[in-house]
Amino acid sequence: MNKFLVFLLALSVNFTFAQSASISVTNARSNFSNTQITSASGIWVTNYSRTKNLKGSPYLFDSWNSSNASIYIKNDKSYKFKNLNYNVQMERFEAKFTEDSILTFNPKNIEKVVLNGKTFRRYLDPEYQRNSFFEELAVTKSISILRKHEIEIVKGNINPITHKKIAEDQMVQKEKYYYTVDNKTLKETKLNKSSILKSIDPNKKDALKQYVKDNNLNYSDVNDLKRVLEYYNTL
Repeated sequence: MNKFLVFLLALSVNFTFAQSASISVTNARSNFSNTQITSASGIWVTNYSRTKNLKGSPYLFDSWNSSNASIYIKNDKSYKFKNLNYNVQMERFEAKFTEDSILTFNPKNIEKVVLNGKTFRRYLDPEYQRNSFFEELAVTKSISILRKHEIEIVKGNINPITHKKIAEDQMVQKEKYYYTVDNKTLKETKLNKSSILKSIDPNKKDALKQYVKDNNLNYSDVNDLKRVLEYYNTL
């Protein structure tokens, strides 16, 4: 089937516009087996979940069912998808229209993504010095706590006698945490009491610790941490 026709069909089934706007496809190839259709906002890619000899998945979520997922484009348009996921390994969002038909989006055009109740924005990664997607765990006018999802490839064991692999390589998802007070500069942190207290105004530590104690909150719990930072924002 002509891939451009598949794209149009996918739009009608999986793609709901929040405003009367469209993402135009500027180049369509007639051969469906070809991997690319370029557009202003994305290209067609291979389904990476079918990678052979590598256990695990590069995707953040086990299911592609995302009926409430929205991508907000920088020109103020937003789009809703039924089948959206985040490719942690490639650091990009992808929409799956069929098993072998996946559209990936140009991150430079994206302002934010809301997927499965989580909000993602691009920040400058201090480790690699490139813009990457971070999950916003808690956001206030004073400080924001972010989570970076990453993939590590763990090599499979090798038989010391035959020197042949006896286990497949495996993708393992990891997480790193950061905070920012200006929405630009990120500093790595941990979700524990000492790290969170180091990231805030020293003059407000005692009041914050008392609030956490009085309300039996846990710094490592994301929902509790949101309450902690919301209170900190009032000090």
